[in-house]
Amino acid sequence: IELYDRHLYEKAACVYHMIKTELGDELFTKAIHTFVKNNAHQTVETIDLLRAIEQATGKNLLFLFDQYVFRGGHPDYQVNYSWDGDSKLAKVTVKQTLVNNDKNGDSSKELFDLKIPIAFGYLKEEKRELTTFTVRIHEQEQTFYFPLAEKPKFISFDVGNNYLKTVKLVYPLAELKAQLEFDPDPISRIYAAEALVKKGGLEVVKVLSKALTEESFWGVRVEVVKQLAKIQLDQVFDSLVTGLKDEDARVRRAVVEALTQIKTNKSYRQLKSIVKNGDASYYVEAAAVSGIGDIAAANANCDRKPTEEKVIKLLKWVLAEKRGWNEVVRSGAISALSKMKTSETALNQILKYTVIGVPQTLRLSAIRSLGTISTAQSPVNLERILQRLTELSRETFFLTQMSVVAALSQMETATAISILQGIVDQTTDGRVRRRAEEAVQKVQKNIGSDKALKQLRQEFDKIKKENQELKSRLENLEAKAKE
Repeated sequence: IELYDRHLYEKAACVYHMIKTELGDELFTKAIHTFVKNNAHQTVETIDLLRAIEQATGKNLLFLFDQYVFRGGHPDYQVNYSWDGDSKLAKVTVKQTLVNNDKNGDSSKELFDLKIPIAFGYLKEEKRELTTFTVRIHEQEQTFYFPLAEKPKFISFDVGNNYLKTVKLVYPLAELKAQLEFDPDPISRIYAAEALVKKGGLEVVKVLSKALTEESFWGVRVEVVKQLAKIQLDQVFDSLVTGLKDEDARVRRAVVEALTQIKTNKSYRQLKSIVKNGDASYYVEAAAVSGIGDIAAANANCDRKPTEEKVIKLLKWVLAEKRGWNEVVRSGAISALSKMKTSETALNQILKYTVIGVPQTLRLSAIRSLGTISTAQSPVNLERILQRLTELSRETFFLTQMSVVAALSQMETATAISILQGIVDQTTDGRVRRRAEEAVQKVQKNIGSDKALKQLRQEFDKIKKENQELKSRLENLEAKAKE
């Protein structure tokens, strides 16, 4: 179970892409064919891939595997740029951040050693031209000087973005604006958007707003929306609302999530309009419904606070009327209810949807939401939640067990640990057992070790008292039987 995580899938795909970058398309294809042919119907190890690459291409990529496969992590770069107009030199300083020194103060073992292409972009008769230099980056901080005929419009670090890394750009505003608009690589444009938001100000809002309407790739537009939401200016709201007209549902969903973060009466009304009027995408509607719960629970800046009664009435309407594919929208309503953590009415609604007979996806959402809403409920209602989760923990269906574990992992009571331990002891599914064991550690962290110990003692005393009462009853029954 522990093998099949993001390192095996997502990171492995990135490593294969880096191998392809080093070899080129033709040699990469040849190497993979050799690897498959040599090891057909056999168990393989990483070294077998390295051997096949060297056999097929004559190239040794051990340096790449040493950095990305045989150890953890990836390089974190900070890239600074400036232009010297007198000498016509572009100065680029690259720092490898998040590097740990060993006990002797040596950081070289943690540093990555890669050849990174850096391009300087120009606009020639509305066409983009790149002047590219490849540099070796292997020290904690290095400065490079590039002689250029004229000042570049934008700078692109790691052209094509072929290497797994994180990048923080420290460029002047003009270069970041140009990179967001003209860099041919979408990931580089995202880096520019992330760097722009750190500068803040109305001009940045205008630049990002323009990108939201003119950017060709939906993925960049989604990131632009996320960055806009970080800027604390009133003008951001109008820019985000424009994004609700985007043709791509993923962008509209990102806009809804951004409006949720603003938490004003205007954003509440905008989300309510989406809930009432609908959207072509179930996921956009679900995000709007869930966002209403966030805003109703926070109400930090609402001048006319939506009352709990009105919000719950709206969510009940969604639960009654918005049945659809995979119960996406109604699950959003359950999520919204769970964020109203002090409301007994919201809890009662969630409990209604945990019973057998409710559509499976909706029921599982309700079970998971019991953990979310539990953290601010009264002791009586907390006991009701724990009792319901105890009952649900006895069900053997895999997804139900996983949902119960997810709910319990959010709680802040030692009783949750007891229920989780019961799941660990009883389940035959290794996946459930592992999640339950992890959840125990999370709950212990939630309540703190001292508090956890105190609550466990209280639970023990309670069980001890109940046991004593049962023993007394048994003795009374035995005494009566002897009479």
